[in-house]
Amino acid sequence: MTLIENPLLQTRLPIQLDQESELVAQFTEATSEVGIYSDRTAVVNFYVALKSRPLMILTGPEKSGKIALVRCLARSLMGGDCPQYQMLVGHPWSSEKSDNIALFTQAQTSLTSEKLLSLIEEAWHPENTHRLYIACITRLSPAELLSFFTEVSYQLRNGELMQFGDVHFSEPLPFPPNLFLIGTMDTPHFDLWNKDLLSNATVVHWPKAGLLTRTYLKRDFSSQESEFLRSCTRNRQAVYHKIHAILGWQRQPLRPLVEIEAVLQDHNIQFSDSLIDEAMVYLANSWSSQGNGLFDPSTSRNLEIALDLAIAQTILPHTADAMQRNPVLREELLAVLSGQFPRSAAFISALANRYQDGLIGETIEYDSSTYLRKDVRFMVKDLVCGMEIDPKTAAGQSD
Repeated sequence: MTLIENPLLQTRLPIQLDQESELVAQFTEATSEVGIYSDRTAVVNFYVALKSRPLMILTGPEKSGKIALVRCLARSLMGGDCPQYQMLVGHPWSSEKSDNIALFTQAQTSLTSEKLLSLIEEAWHPENTHRLYIACITRLSPAELLSFFTEVSYQLRNGELMQFGDVHFSEPLPFPPNLFLIGTMDTPHFDLWNKDLLSNATVVHWPKAGLLTRTYLKRDFSSQESEFLRSCTRNRQAVYHKIHAILGWQRQPLRPLVEIEAVLQDHNIQFSDSLIDEAMVYLANSWSSQGNGLFDPSTSRNLEIALDLAIAQTILPHTADAMQRNPVLREELLAVLSGQFPRSAAFISALANRYQDGLIGETIEYDSSTYLRKDVRFMVKDLVCGMEIDPKTAAGQSD
């Protein structure tokens, strides 16, 4: 009998909670208090995804609790009202019927850019390096997605910014490791996949929730920001060391990734080392520093959930364009993923349905030497008139 087949190892024995496990429990309890979606896996996924990368797009139907979720996390990590947490307005939807919507949009972009730059400067102060900073830009349109996330994510390949929003810098500006930028989009389906956005951002879909019982927490929490920052594992060597320490005894724990790689290679699709590293970073952050699973106390079950989400959120989005146009590829990937990985299988099925409906976004090309966008128009479909429009002047919502 192998270790993985040993029934004693499959039993959920009592595990002594470490500080991060207690922090996650505190966060999930906070979401329950305000009536946010009760699926604990979705709540923990939001937490783990934020640990893994500096940028996040939180998508989902309107009034599904996305903003309340971010507020709960900020309160859980930083205690009560804290200036290190900033909620910023994205697109000025309230002015969408104005004749000067372009002017309102530009003014809002400038204001958001200045506030975020102030937060970046504060996060870099030597006395603040151990403190957590979170900025949330709410209700993004494709224009804000491009300016504050796609372009920023692309530049963060080098860890520095030359442009932020509508501000251009004369010298590179390093991005602080203690700052996390979240954007919310009111859309049931996210189709604006782009390799530059995905290079340093995770798109997390938040499911439809019931009505919130209240939008605030009655109790305050003690600050856990230092513990959260310590728990973020992104260094490649540290990531692989942690995974080996936790999963080294398991028999072929990452075999599904090998099978996915084989399918992609059969279709001449590159499965790069950096893509594997992205998935490994998510997996490493799915366990606490003491090796306790954040999704489930059982190591094998925690691995199954985390691997499903890592595939759905880090690997499959990079192949979205190929899957949309290749039904054979979709079928072969579903054969690997169906059953054990329901979220990954659901991603492929939803992508196929959206492609058949003709609701697919276009990608954006960049000039890597200057960080400036080439003259490529980025169009989205207006669901009211059915026409393709430029998001810089779009007056309708993105969903």
